[in-house]
Amino acid sequence: MIDKRILVAFLIFISSMVFSCDEEYEVFEGGEFSLRLNQPKRLIDGSVLELVGVEDSRCPENTNCIWEGRSAVKIKWTRNEIYDIDLNDVEYIHVQVEEYLVTLVEVNPYPTTGLNDEKVVKIKIELN
Repeated sequence: MIDKRILVAFLIFISSMVFSCDEEYEVFEGGEFSLRLNQPKRLIDGSVLELVGVEDSRCPENTNCIWEGRSAVKIKWTRNEIYDIDLNDVEYIHVQVEEYLVTLVEVNPYPTTGLNDEKVVKIKIELN
């Protein structure tokens, strides 16, 4: 009979291997990707996405602002060459890169009047 502690350790090891692969390689065409600053993400085709900058001047929750603000991101996509992609939620929500359409889906968390957490940017890449 197998010792329960060994079985639990084995299951934890297998789970960590499966989840680490999911974070490193994601579905590519039509995929949505969550990016954090300076944490590159390798896609299944071998290309690499990296969030290199976030600007978030949106009006914080529960406040009154003259201007609603905007969120803007800078992404580096390394394929056969390097593409610097600038997106924002006001004017440039989409950008064409080769045969792909890159879309800014969201920037979280939404600003508050307190300390803001590290931003997580969600983008979508699909064949166009």
